Amino acid sequence: MKESLVNLLFEQFKQECLFEELEQKGIDLTRVSVQIYDIVLDLIGFPKDNTREYDFNVLNGAEHNPKFGKLPDDDLCCRDWLYDKYYDTIQTIEKKQKIQVTDKGLKMVEYNDEELIKSKLNDFVDWLYLEYSNI
Repeated sequence: MKESLVNLLFEQFKQECLFEELEQKGIDLTRVSVQIYDIVLDLIGFPKDNTREYDFNVLNGAEHNPKFGKLPDDDLCCRDWLYDKYYDTIQTIEKKQKIQVTDKGLKMVEYNDEELIKSKLNDFVDWLYLEYSNI
């Protein structure tokens, strides 16, 4: 199961890299992305994020208005800390460089090292299981 979760997260990583490249060229496809990371969290057993059901204005001193949602309670589940850890993890992955021969000579090409990425994602899945055991 763990290997499958790492492979799913690797697909998420590849999707994000592709969308980032396309965004740099002026093409925005974020609306068509598949939220693979949420699927991984569901498979591990983390509760769904339900923050949209709550009125957080009361935390800033406003009076509770039921049309904005219910008051924060023990059923509140926010996955932001899990998302933050994932993005912190993938930000530490540096691209490798290699020399490529072209018709015009040599050029440096950046690429992602699949083994390094999967190793980092493997460690991340270990962390997810540990965090899940603590809730």
